[in-house]
Amino acid sequence: MHFTFLVNPAASSGQAVASWQVLESYLKEQATDYEERFSQRTGDIKEWTRLFAKYQQASDQTLVIVGGDGSLNEAINGAMAYSNANQLPLAYIPAGSGNDFARARQLPTDPVAGFKRILTNVTAGTPERIDIGEYVDAIKREHRYFVNNVGIGFDATTVKLANASTHKKILNKLKLGKLVYLSALFKTFSLQDTFQIELDVNQRRHYFNRGYLLTLSNHPYFGGGIKIMPDADERDGLIDLIVIERPKVFIKLFVILAQLMRGKHYQYKEVHRFTATQIRIRTARLEFGHADGEELGSRAFDMVATTQPYPFW
Repeated sequence: MHFTFLVNPAASSGQAVASWQVLESYLKEQATDYEERFSQRTGDIKEWTRLFAKYQQASDQTLVIVGGDGSLNEAINGAMAYSNANQLPLAYIPAGSGNDFARARQLPTDPVAGFKRILTNVTAGTPERIDIGEYVDAIKREHRYFVNNVGIGFDATTVKLANASTHKKILNKLKLGKLVYLSALFKTFSLQDTFQIELDVNQRRHYFNRGYLLTLSNHPYFGGGIKIMPDADERDGLIDLIVIERPKVFIKLFVILAQLMRGKHYQYKEVHRFTATQIRIRTARLEFGHADGEELGSRAFDMVATTQPYPFW
């Protein structure tokens, strides 16, 4: 049984390297047949996975991603770029700062424990099928897959500010990465304005004039462990969406977001929750967007989002 590890050394500001070193020592102790590749730039993991999906034919070879949610996003998009009919099962060892995919699946963050779990599943030959998100944007003519969330508005602006933070590397090394996100979150209050949203869901059209936060998801978590949709299910074949409008009384926004941190925000009239097989989203003005924490830029959106099951070890 041969394992190929695709390692993102930049994940969690370099902390993924420490996880790999622990795992590599174990692999050598167990005389495991393996090889590793370290990505040098954004897109390496996507391209390697695409080539692996195209040329790898042996049933005894397993591809393992070691990195954060962005690394897994690259791998999924690489595999699906080659073929979405004959899907390549992927294994994943979380080594990022957010690790929302791992949190939703209750994957161990200890790299050795994670590998042992993968080895058990590969030996049994039974990959688990979990929904991944898919969207097509008519404006950008863009077709992408995601494992966690696509966000427009408040959370996407927060992601942009967090990625640009000069303290991100230091706090991640101190294992205080959540403070980066919280700091960016408070800065976003002074930057994010309301925007119009048009939705087509379950053959009905919905309009929101005071859109503030919009998140598509496959599971409950975003932002490094916040339960934005506690009832989302990654196996139901449905895409989940939440829209939060900005209240006219600004202080109420803080109340809603504080309750969001506790997973208790559904009670407010400004919070709108949708679940469907397909959701169409339109925004007219330029807004920041992100997919699994990777910035999509400032743009208008006209996207149709769905899900499909994907095999994971």
